[in-house]
Amino acid sequence: MRVGHLIQSIDVTSGGTSTAFLGTLGALGTRAGLEVRAYCARPVDGDPSWESVNANPGSFTLVTGSGRMLSAGALGAAVSADVRSGRLDLLHVHGLWSPDLLAAGRACVAAGVALVWQPHGMLVREAYAQKRWKKELFMLLGMRRTLMRTSGMVFVTEEERDHSPLAARMARAKLHVVPLPVSPPTVEVDAGLRLRARARFGIPTDAACIVFMGRLHPVKRVEMALEALREAAEVRGGARLMLVGGGDEAYVASLRSRAAELGVSERVVFAGWVAGEDKWLALAAGDVLTLNSVHENFGFVAPEALCAGTMPVLTSNLALAAELKAADVAEIAAPDAASLGAAWVRAIERNRAEPVLERGRAWVRANLSAEAVGKKLEGVYRAALGGG
Repeated sequence: MRVGHLIQSIDVTSGGTSTAFLGTLGALGTRAGLEVRAYCARPVDGDPSWESVNANPGSFTLVTGSGRMLSAGALGAAVSADVRSGRLDLLHVHGLWSPDLLAAGRACVAAGVALVWQPHGMLVREAYAQKRWKKELFMLLGMRRTLMRTSGMVFVTEEERDHSPLAARMARAKLHVVPLPVSPPTVEVDAGLRLRARARFGIPTDAACIVFMGRLHPVKRVEMALEALREAAEVRGGARLMLVGGGDEAYVASLRSRAAELGVSERVVFAGWVAGEDKWLALAAGDVLTLNSVHENFGFVAPEALCAGTMPVLTSNLALAAELKAADVAEIAAPDAASLGAAWVRAIERNRAEPVLERGRAWVRANLSAEAVGKKLEGVYRAALGGG
């Protein structure tokens, strides 16, 4: 089966969709019956995604130059040409709101090539409401019609599917839930890892440490984490909050100001954006990982924290919260600072007393390994091609 995967661009430093795209390619690499080709704009120099591109140079079509607001560019043209020439049996599109993606999808519909679309949370009500005028314009220009004519739609959680209004108008058999694969750590996870990690980031060995990892952006509700630190400090006086990630300079400056207002500046560590081994060390440095965003389509960092032996705390509004709670590998909080701080304290105590590492890693292997996800995706493709 010849499968194409299309994303507008891969830029791992700016969001989870790129990480999901590359992880999906890795998962499909475990399936012997698939010939996979990736299409995207060229990554920026220095972006970690080049590691994946350079490891599989013959499997990528990299294009320079994208379309304008309402017209496709070289990327859409390249994929559409391969569709029309019969090079692909199926195209799997990642993301939305791009004229290049829309052009490729329409080419599939016109040529009778199976089309699978993965919106990565962009159809969920909360996400759709942001810059809604732009999305409504795309829908009017053919996006809605093309999405309704896909062979299959892939969501990473049942919550994403059930909170995407467009999905309610599609045949249920076309809707598939396939989680994202999580890669294993690139460091040896052993008894000494946390000590090495603390030394790397300057965290005292005797202090409780809460790690936030992700883009520093208002949607992540970092301010809530700062307020929760003050709440948790009443129980864990020396607790540190380590913010791992980059963001707009003005917003980062506002976070520093807010920490000063709350009187917690000396216990907040701005670690910046990290990659590779440092990412795993940052996760391992914590007693707790906090994930308290307004919305997360999946939340890669929670299962990654489990792989590093760190218990995640999620607010109850997030997609993975119920599943991780059922597996007893996370603490869940209401989406407010007091509840979040209390959940951190519970997780710190559990993390030090229970074998979180083994139970958490077993859950990740069973549900989110490359092999498990690759098998599910191949099933989606065969269904899209009429194989049942």
